Amino acid sequence: MDDNSKYRELFFEETDEHLQNLNDQVMELENDPERVSILDEIFRSAHTLKGMAATMGYTTMAELTHKMENVFELLKTGKLAADEGIVTLIFDCLDKLSAIVEDLRAGNEGEQDTATLKNKLDNLLASTKAAPKDETVSEPTLNETTMDDSNFALGKLDSSDISVIRDAHEKNYHAFFIKVRLDETSMMKNARVYVVINKLEKSGDILYSDPDVVTMENEDFGNEFTIVYLTKTEKTAVEEQILETSEIECVVIHEITAEDLNAETAVVEAALRPEADEHNAETEINPTITAKPKQATNHSNAMNQSIRVDIEKLDSFMNLVSELVIYRTRLEEINDDLQRSELREPLEQVSRIATDLQDLVLKIRMQPLSVVTNRFGRMIRDLSNELEKDIDLVIEGDDTELDKTVVSELGEPLIHLLRNAVDHGVETPEARTAKGKNPKGTIRITAYQEGNRVFLTVSDDGKGVNPSVIKESAARKGIETDHLSDKEIQQLIFHPGFSTAKNVTNISGRGVGMDVVKQKINELGGTIEIISEVDKGTSFRMSLPLTLSIIQALLVTVGTAQFALPLGVVRKVIRPEPEEIVQTHTGEVYYFEDETIPVIRLQDSLDIHTGVEEKPYLIIVKIDERLYALTVDNLIRQQEIVIKELGKELKNINKYLGATIMGNGNIILILDITAICNERNVAVYA
Repeated sequence: MDDNSKYRELFFEETDEHLQNLNDQVMELENDPERVSILDEIFRSAHTLKGMAATMGYTTMAELTHKMENVFELLKTGKLAADEGIVTLIFDCLDKLSAIVEDLRAGNEGEQDTATLKNKLDNLLASTKAAPKDETVSEPTLNETTMDDSNFALGKLDSSDISVIRDAHEKNYHAFFIKVRLDETSMMKNARVYVVINKLEKSGDILYSDPDVVTMENEDFGNEFTIVYLTKTEKTAVEEQILETSEIECVVIHEITAEDLNAETAVVEAALRPEADEHNAETEINPTITAKPKQATNHSNAMNQSIRVDIEKLDSFMNLVSELVIYRTRLEEINDDLQRSELREPLEQVSRIATDLQDLVLKIRMQPLSVVTNRFGRMIRDLSNELEKDIDLVIEGDDTELDKTVVSELGEPLIHLLRNAVDHGVETPEARTAKGKNPKGTIRITAYQEGNRVFLTVSDDGKGVNPSVIKESAARKGIETDHLSDKEIQQLIFHPGFSTAKNVTNISGRGVGMDVVKQKINELGGTIEIISEVDKGTSFRMSLPLTLSIIQALLVTVGTAQFALPLGVVRKVIRPEPEEIVQTHTGEVYYFEDETIPVIRLQDSLDIHTGVEEKPYLIIVKIDERLYALTVDNLIRQQEIVIKELGKELKNINKYLGATIMGNGNIILILDITAICNERNVAVYA
């Protein structure tokens, strides 16, 4: 265990990935049992997981995974069918493996009770009356140049090693040339090599390795290594020892015979004879001997193209780049005042470098939404079975990328929304049939980017949020609802402790969750709204910032105050004539590109009391597929700004994303255009 301790964190990361992949792949298998390629992926992941556990000495985990692997083999050969019972058993095993991993991560031994699951797996195997195939049969083989490679390896041995092999043959020892290929995707190549070498040295001696041991320990090689090995162990046993290690793609073993040694000795003697004819020497020498042994190292340079970086280091990188952006802006303002031509070019270079650094760190921090959503399929399946409902989960746009901080915080609110959709939203098949609906319900997650915002929707085609039911629940809690519209009544579900469920279950109904969802989305600088129609379904629409750090902004003035608007939502800036802004019964509107759009006067929205500008600028913005026109008094400039969070005292003000520090030290508030437009949207479209 001590020898493997330095690989624990990497083991946990890779195990988490393999367990998630297995969950996803088994879900696909249940939906499409005939796809052989899925079974190949499942078997490969399970085999790797078993080898990793065995390598680290986690016996309980390795034994359970081995029995699962046997079942996967039977599925692969068609001796078992992937019915619901088998899939459920596999999911139970995956849950147990996850529990073992969490126990190990907490510093415990991971010795959990797996007897029941192993018995169920054994019963499955016994029911087929056939043992699974030997794993080594299906292993791929290396190409046939291995024989030449063995001659090359002998050429690298000195005469004393050759003598040792000759003497060993007389004492019934075996000399093997062994070539091992690791999986190309392996992230622990040096650990795999260490385990293989360590196992072999317990029952023999390694006379030669290519590359050398130091190079392999530093992971500075490709995905292949070769050794010359002296042992009394038989060839098949040596092969089994190597294949027990995880992430071994294949292994080829060639036994070095007396004929091989004689041929090598002849080559050496021919090379040492000064009178030897050059042509004859070339005839005797195997062409592989002239190969350059440095090629493996060159290959490794192409393979090692990624490294794992602690998120705290990326956060520090982001903070430093943010500070650089602030001081770059300050330098530009100073140069504008001084008008020093000799500073212009260096400042332009600094600006370019700062922009490149900013783009780089933002791209590094971006993650696809699938990081969160890929685990939801299994969750919906289990909840559907528990509640005896038939539900499809459809995910669209999960390749949309957001800042890692936003992605990592989205899991909890999305889980709450999905669990509520399964429990409260989608009806039972019988109830849906009675309403003339498809017996199978649908829950849909959609995401797309618009400017510097990402819009995320969780919707279902269930019974909807009934305002009358909410009014009854509100009345029981003493909440007055007579003056509220149906849309406002629906918003009460975000009230702390509010629940319409009459019975508390292990899924929902305790009055916690929806207020947590809204709080979390607000903390991320986003907004959430509910759109629901009785017996048609419910949609929760969230608007989230693409990043929480640096954005392009348009600086404007409203009265005497300066504000920043995220440039990503700005479509166009115009300055219309006063008569072009028309007053209607719902408010002012402006005719833009064959469409009448609402006009929002920011001085009114922000409660800034100034004289009315006779000819204001109109900033046309697009929010959630709708256009709006915002009035401002003047434009300052476009500028990159660093978003700073507002303090606790101001967190309830929903019209501001945060603040930014200008180069001269002034603080400017950043407007939340989505919140401002949605406020007007309620008045215009209610």
